[in-house]
Amino acid sequence: MIYVPDSPLDRKLLSHSHDLVREAMALLRRSDHLVSGQRLRDELEQERRNAARRDRQRTARDR
Repeated sequence: MIYVPDSPLDRKLLSHSHDLVREAMALLRRSDHLVSGQRLRDELEQERRNAARRDRQRTARDR
């Protein structure tokens, strides 16, 4: 397909794209309360894994 500039169509497409980006950003800002619990859970799980790894390393060194 060959691109042929079409200013009115390009402006309309760009405007629509800007609207979609604005809407997506607004959704992201409003979703923080939904993911903050998941983030905390993931951080706690990672810390639990790190603590278990440290314990295994200490046990291996003590042998």
